[in-house]
Parts: sequence; C-alpha cells; structure tokens
Amino acid sequence: MPRKTIRKNLSYDSDRRLYYVSFHRDGRRRTCTYNSWPEALAALEEQETSVPKLAPSYTLEQWINYWLEEVVARDRAESTLYSYRNIARCHVIPALGSLPLSEVTPLRVQTYLHQQMDQGLSPNTVRKHYVLLTTALGLAVRLEVLERSPMDRVIAPKLQETRYTFYAPAQLQQLFSAVAGTMLELPVKLAAYLGLRRSEICGLRWEHVDLDQGVLSVQEVRTEVGGRVVLKSPKTRTSVRRLGIAGLQDLLAVLRRAKHLRPHSSPEDWVVLREDGTPPMPDQLTRDLLAVVRRCGLPHITLHGLRHSFASVANSQGVPMYDISRTLGHSSIAVTSNIYTHLFDDTAAQALSVVAKAIEKG
Repeated sequence: MPRKTIRKNLSYDSDRRLYYVSFHRDGRRRTCTYNSWPEALAALEEQETSVPKLAPSYTLEQWINYWLEEVVARDRAESTLYSYRNIARCHVIPALGSLPLSEVTPLRVQTYLHQQMDQGLSPNTVRKHYVLLTTALGLAVRLEVLERSPMDRVIAPKLQETRYTFYAPAQLQQLFSAVAGTMLELPVKLAAYLGLRRSEICGLRWEHVDLDQGVLSVQEVRTEVGGRVVLKSPKTRTSVRRLGIAGLQDLLAVLRRAKHLRPHSSPEDWVVLREDGTPPMPDQLTRDLLAVVRRCGLPHITLHGLRHSFASVANSQGVPMYDISRTLGHSSIAVTSNIYTHLFDDTAAQALSVVAKAIEKG
C-alpha cells in the first residue's frame, strides 16, 4: 500500500507524495492533504492543541459547556441550543455536573434518568436528557478525551405514544365562528385549511402569497426562543413547499381582506398582524387562541392541534398518506405515519371491515 501511517492521524502516500492529516472537528472526522512534512505536522499540532486538555478533575459541567458553546452553538438551530442549555442548567449540571468526567459511570447516569422520572418528568422529556448526554459524551470519545462513553451501556427511557388533540369539522366551524373578524381568523384558518405550523404562519410574508395564481409558499419561519423572536429557514428541506389554495374560497377571502387592510404595501410585510399592525409574538398567539377556546367551551387546542385537525380531516376524506405528508412538509411518509398512527389505524380498521364484508357476501 502506498499510504503508510507515520504517527497517529498522520500518514504519507509515496505514490502521490502527499501527507494526509485526519482532523476531528465538531464530532466529525475530516482529512486534509499537504505537500510537505512541516505543513502537515504544523496542521496536526494545531488540531491537537485545539482540543481541551482535561485534567483528572475536569468535570462533566465543564465538558458540557464546551460542547454547547463550541459545537452546538455553531451547527444547530438557536432553538435547539436554547433547549439544550435549559436541560443542562436546570437538570443535568445540578445533578451530575460536579463529577470528574472519568467518574461519570453508566450506573450514575441510569440512576439520574430514573430519578428525573420519579420527580415527575415524562419519559419522553427525560429521553431528551439521554440524547444530550449521549451526544456530548460521544464527542468526548471521538476527540479522544474519553476512551469509552458510559452512555453505550445506559438504557434510554422508553418513548410513550403521544396522543394528539384535534377537532372534528363541526368543532372547526364553531371555532371559525368564534374568531371571525378578529386577528385570529387568519392564523386559525391557515392552520386548519393548510396544516401550517405556528412558526410557518408567523413567518409568512406577502411575497410568499400569490392570490391571483392561488399559490402559497412556505419559505421562512418565525419562532420564539427565550422571549426573543428568531427568523430562520424551515425545519427540513421538505418543509419548504408550495401549496395550491385556488379552491379554498373561504381562506382566499380572509387573505384578500388581510391584504387590503395591511398598513403598508411592501411584499416583505408579514401576512399575520395584530390589530395595531405589528406581527404577533408566536407564544402570545397561542395564548390568545386558548383564551377564545375557553370562552367558547371548546376542548383545549393549540395552533399545532389545528394542524393535526387538518391531518385528521384529510385522512377521514380518503386523502392518501403520501399527499398528507407532502402537504404537512414532513421529511418522509414514515414521520407522518408515526405521528398519526392512531388515525391510520382507524383507516386500516375500516379497510379490513370492507374486505371482510366482501368475503362474507361470497
């Protein structure tokens, strides 16, 4: 073989006369080539000095903070970073943060996870703690700070099936009547008719809506992180989508009225506005909807629940799961199937009943 290892993470290819240096950055392995030994050695030494040198007393808290600020903050969405910081600050660090990294054992982590559930956190929530520790300590192994991750032998909390709240068509009509003529009418109907996420509704601009052609595009999301509004790209590649609204006369009428009443005429203006012409804070939009629902005596529901209502009605009307998945902007049909298992189970039961009746008739 022309390529031979000279030292750890450094090799030389005698045929190509190139040096290869393997880098570990942000938990990923990369290889770069260099023409000379001094260049390759300098690059390798720089890589080695960039990884924190852990003294025996280096704690889990110090490592998690390094991972959050040097890895997560660079590569992940701000909302993900905010969530991880909260889990670390409120739960993981108070319980395990003072432990030297080498003393974070599988038994200690497993006990911690059980204690969190005993204190009232759901298995689904505690599983996020498991993911945080698995990812952070996995990086420590890849960067050769630890020889082995204790998380390899920790059992993750079993996920509980989430039952989603959704409205039947009659309840949707009650809600539509309750919000008619208010600023909530548009976001409620965007969620119910199109299955949009709250962040997609708040991030909708007029440049994304073509009323003449009857097309609405999801291009940007507007969400709230720690009381601060954050603009970003949609959740996944498939979340960026074009939806045909030409046949939705009720929704088109509400959109036309909103466009006529907007205080400015810039295509970059937000579609959903409060009465004073300012865009609503996403969390406040949820609180406003809940207040209306309580006044009307309707079951508790959020804008995301209206998104689930769209899926439920679509399924009941025989819309194929593939089309429901594309409309919702899910990354795959598997995601749609997993979220709405109970809905599709009902459909399967109906299909089995039809087949059975056909067989019985002979």
